[in-house]
Amino acid sequence: MVDSAITIVADAGRSGRANGKDMATMARRRYQEGHLLIRGKRMKKWVARWRENVICEDGTLGRVQRTVVIGAVSELTKREALNELKKRLGPMNEGTQRAEATITFDKFAHKWEEAILPTYRASTRYFYHNTLHRHLLPQFATHRLCDIQPSDVQLFLTHKAERYAPSVLHHIRATLSRIFAAATKWNYVDGNPADGVVLPSKRSVRPKTTFKPNDVRRILAHLAQPYRSMVIMAALTGMRASEFFALTWADVDFERALIFVRRTFYRGQFGPPKTASSERAVPMGPLLADALREHLRLAPPNESGLVFCDAAGNPHDAGNLARRVLTPVLQIVGLPNTGWRAFRRSVATALSELHEPVRTAQQVLGHSSPTTTLAFYTQTEEKSQRDALSKLEELLFPSVPKFAKPGELIH
Repeated sequence: MVDSAITIVADAGRSGRANGKDMATMARRRYQEGHLLIRGKRMKKWVARWRENVICEDGTLGRVQRTVVIGAVSELTKREALNELKKRLGPMNEGTQRAEATITFDKFAHKWEEAILPTYRASTRYFYHNTLHRHLLPQFATHRLCDIQPSDVQLFLTHKAERYAPSVLHHIRATLSRIFAAATKWNYVDGNPADGVVLPSKRSVRPKTTFKPNDVRRILAHLAQPYRSMVIMAALTGMRASEFFALTWADVDFERALIFVRRTFYRGQFGPPKTASSERAVPMGPLLADALREHLRLAPPNESGLVFCDAAGNPHDAGNLARRVLTPVLQIVGLPNTGWRAFRRSVATALSELHEPVRTAQQVLGHSSPTTTLAFYTQTEEKSQRDALSKLEELLFPSVPKFAKPGELIH
């Protein structure tokens, strides 16, 4: 019969902090028979009590008293109730039961934020923090860490799929997986409930915005320095906004026509490049070099030597600048409202249209994998698709006569 109630009362006795691979094996095994009681007035029930090892919130090993309803007295004899109690005590008496963690998800998440989150770069910290507090804590905050099962995570993500895009679901699963990876490493749980969880099928989404060459020229026609140089740099190099807003003039080598990406600026903090592949030298063409020379001549010097900075000499906030400068221009020229990443995506698409190797585009954009370049940044133009299918048609059916267009005669 299923338990109808479980009450856990903490015991004052605790052992020291565990550092071994499996904390449960450090406690001395204690054979016990437990206690069987009858409780209830109208409906009497068999209630079993015993003590077992648990991992306390501070990571130490402790003992708790567990109280479990075995079943109704009217349905189970005393012998049957004792047999059920013996069955439950079996793993503990045999030394095969692992101690459960009593810590709740929200309290462990707080530990994780203090210990692990600072080790990530600023943008990654913001990503995990935002996902944790917006999606995971509202759902799992009061759950004990050891009680969260893969089925719980699967059902949670399936419900989320009704409102959110696949990318958001991926972010939620990734954040939960990181948290439980630490919990597993620290011996709070045995496994990661995010492993093996299947994300719901992808919904159809609109193609992401890219700029054609004429679109870039129309945007530039409405911009003066220094914003003109910013857009030229974004459109010709595909650099991340966090990268070109962190550039100093020491990173620009006019003699060798190279721009060195050595750091980033994100949400008010300088940090290292996103990945090892992101630290790179980006070739600089004549047009971009001329634009930067003009900007250098006109821009007032700043103590940090930044290529682009605000009136106070501080780096620009990419989002704020996009709203103040880029969005109004896009509205004027009739283009979709988007941010700096559209230029990066446009570079990837243009290089693909020019039939440049994916490896080249990967190196230019600073991606760690060509899969990222193809899957998330390269957009295929309709003309290229049409031309490709026309070539396929001629290859498969070279001898099939062409159909005449309306009003034309085939001779």
